[in-house]
Amino acid sequence: MSARSTAVRQPVWADVRRRVPGAPADLTLHVLPLPEFSEWAFSAAGCLTGAEAARACAIEETRARELFVVSRVALRHVLAHRLGCRAHEVPLDHDPRSGAPRAIHGRAGAVTAAPGPGTAPSPELGRVHPVRFSVSRTAGVVALVTAQRAVGVDVERLQSAVEADVLLDVLHPADRARLTRLRGRRRAAAVTRTWTRVEALVKGWETGLSRDPAGIHVGPAARACYGHDWTVSDVRTTARENARLAVAWRTDPGPVG
Repeated sequence: MSARSTAVRQPVWADVRRRVPGAPADLTLHVLPLPEFSEWAFSAAGCLTGAEAARACAIEETRARELFVVSRVALRHVLAHRLGCRAHEVPLDHDPRSGAPRAIHGRAGAVTAAPGPGTAPSPELGRVHPVRFSVSRTAGVVALVTAQRAVGVDVERLQSAVEADVLLDVLHPADRARLTRLRGRRRAAAVTRTWTRVEALVKGWETGLSRDPAGIHVGPAARACYGHDWTVSDVRTTARENARLAVAWRTDPGPVG
């Protein structure tokens, strides 16, 4: 992959923040339209590691490669801003077993991935709240969420009727019964919406789809509690995005006594 040589002005990140209804103050969601971010992302691709650049080059389909580069470059810059370091210094890492992204500890000059098994954090880093993140990308859109708690995000382009029927078969029986009563585009939109909520939850739980979606009942509410520990919420999308978006986060514990 060859980064473009002409420098392009970095985006104003506040302009692409998206409100998440009911979310805690430490949670931030950015929604990036691919056409508006592609040129900048390729011009700033020098922040990628050698492994990330090689992964991008290995993606043969042009739009898929573009989505990967935009999502990874933007993620590095968003996290760098939050952590107080440079984009190339952000230590992105994933659990080798689950594939889930590891939390990052740090501030300017002291940034590190959350320690793996058998290692202990330094006293300095131990005083810093870890930053967790989740990324999702679909045709034309990238969604990035960061928080000081476990979090998950999913964005999906609006499914066709055939695609929606395939997804319908793997959903929880109660959700399936509710959605089956709908017809045409309403069903496709509602199934897509339900699926994004399931995906956001399993990303936050760090299980991925190793956890059976048929056991996850999300219901019809725009924002809902899942058990005592998790909240999942729809996020508004535009007609141009032609997608559905959901964010899940670990809920603050209630007051005791």
